[in-house]
Amino acid sequence: MQPAVTTSTAGTKGHSNTPQWLGAARAALLLAAASLFTLPVPDASAKPHHKHSAAHKHASSKHAAKQTSKQPGKHAARKVRVAAKTPAKAEPSNASEAPSAITEPAPPPQRVLSRQEILSSDADRLERAGRHLVVGYHNFLDVKTLVEKRAIAGIFITDHNVRSRGASVIKADIEKLQAIRTTQGLPPLIVAADQEGGSVSRLSPPLKRQRSLGFILKGLEHDPERQKAVESYAEIQAAELKRLGVTLNFAPVVDLKLNPSNRNDGETRLRLRAIDSDPYLVAKAAGWYCDVFAKAGLMCTLKHFPGLGRVSRDTHVAMGEITASEGQLELNDWVPFRRVMNRPNAVTMLGHVRVGVIDKATPASYSIPVIRKLIRETWGYDGLLITDDFSMGAITHSKSGIGGAAVKSLDAGADLVLVSYIEKHFDSVMSAMLAADASGAVDTAARRTSRDRIARILGAAGNTAAAKAD
Repeated sequence: MQPAVTTSTAGTKGHSNTPQWLGAARAALLLAAASLFTLPVPDASAKPHHKHSAAHKHASSKHAAKQTSKQPGKHAARKVRVAAKTPAKAEPSNASEAPSAITEPAPPPQRVLSRQEILSSDADRLERAGRHLVVGYHNFLDVKTLVEKRAIAGIFITDHNVRSRGASVIKADIEKLQAIRTTQGLPPLIVAADQEGGSVSRLSPPLKRQRSLGFILKGLEHDPERQKAVESYAEIQAAELKRLGVTLNFAPVVDLKLNPSNRNDGETRLRLRAIDSDPYLVAKAAGWYCDVFAKAGLMCTLKHFPGLGRVSRDTHVAMGEITASEGQLELNDWVPFRRVMNRPNAVTMLGHVRVGVIDKATPASYSIPVIRKLIRETWGYDGLLITDDFSMGAITHSKSGIGGAAVKSLDAGADLVLVSYIEKHFDSVMSAMLAADASGAVDTAARRTSRDRIARILGAAGNTAAAKAD
C-alpha cells in the first residue's frame, strides 16, 4: 500500500502532515504562477486590438518604459524601440474626417469701464475707436450721446426701433443724428438695416413686405427675365429703405443653398434665405441687385463670407466650421463674392465660421489669415469689410471675448465691427479697444489704412446719396 496523502492546502491546519516532496512541488507551482504576471513584450510589428485607440497605445508605451528600467538586456532594448514608435495620439481613420479646431488662447482679463468712464476718456482715442463701430440700440438718447461723442461710425436699426412707429418719425430721428455728424465735419453716419425680404424683413412694417429674392427667381429660366425681376424687386426695396434714411442694407444673401443633410442652423434658416445653389446665378442676381442700389445712392452687403452654405451650426449660438478645400470654395462658395465685391457700393460681411483649410482656430470675422492674407493681400480687395453681429454667441462665448475679438478683427484688416446690443456689449467692446489703443497694442498701419478707406468710401457714398436726393 502507498501512504495516505493529506489534502490540506497551504495555510490551513494539518499542513504539517504534508510530505516534504509535496511542499517542494507546491513551491515550484507558486513560482510558476507568479511568473505569469510578467508578460512577454510583443514584437514591434504586433498591432493592438483597437487600431485607433490612442489610450491603448499610450498605455503600451508606458508599460514598455517601466519594464525596460527593471529588465536590462536584449528584450529591454526591443521594448525601448516599441515605445519610440508608438504615437502619442491616434491618427484620423481617413482623410475625409473633419480637422479638429485648434484651441484659441484666452486673453488676459480686461477691466470693463463704465459708460461714464468711456464717455469721459480721451476724446481723440474715443474717436479713433468709434470710427470702427456700428451699433444697434433701444434708447434713442443713448445712441445720440454716442454720436455726439464721436464714439460710433453708424447705427443699426431693426424691428424694435420701428415697431408701432411711422416712417416719417423714424426718419426724423435719423436726420437729427446726421445733422450732428455734419456739424462735426465727419462722413455721414452709416444707417444699416437687415431688410433682405422674406423671413428677414426687420423693418416691415412700416416698410412694404417683400418675398425673398430666391422666391422671386423661382421658375425663371432665362437671364433677361431674371434680371428684370431682380431689378424691379431692388428698386422697390431701395425706395422703401430711403423713406427711413437707411444708407446700407445687409443684403443680398450670397451663401449658396447647399442644405447639408445634418443642417441644424436654428435662427440662421438659410434654406429660406439663400437664393440658389448655382454660384453663377447667385452672382448675377447679387450684381443686378447691387447695381440698382448704387443708382439709388445706397450700399449693399454681400453676406456671409466665407459662405454659410456648408455650415450646419447656428452662429447665433456657437462657432461653425467649413471643412471644404480652398479649391472647392474658390470654384463654388466664393464665386458670388469674387464677382460682386469690387463694386464701389458693395460691402462684404464677415461671418463667424472657421475656414479649416486656412485657419482652424479663428473664425473669419477676426482671422488674420482670412482677412489680411486672403482677402486683402491675395485678392487685393480694398472695399469695406464689416463683421457679422458680435453680439452673437459665436463671439460672446469665444475665448477672446467680444472685446478681444473686436481688436483682433480690426488688426486683421476689417473696417467695421457690428454690435447690435449696446446696452449689454458696447462697454466691453469699447473698453478693450481703448485699452489696446492706450497701450499701443494695435496694428497702426492696418488702422490707418482702414481710416482712409472708410473716409473715401463713405464720403463717396454720402455725395452720391446727396446727388440722388436733389
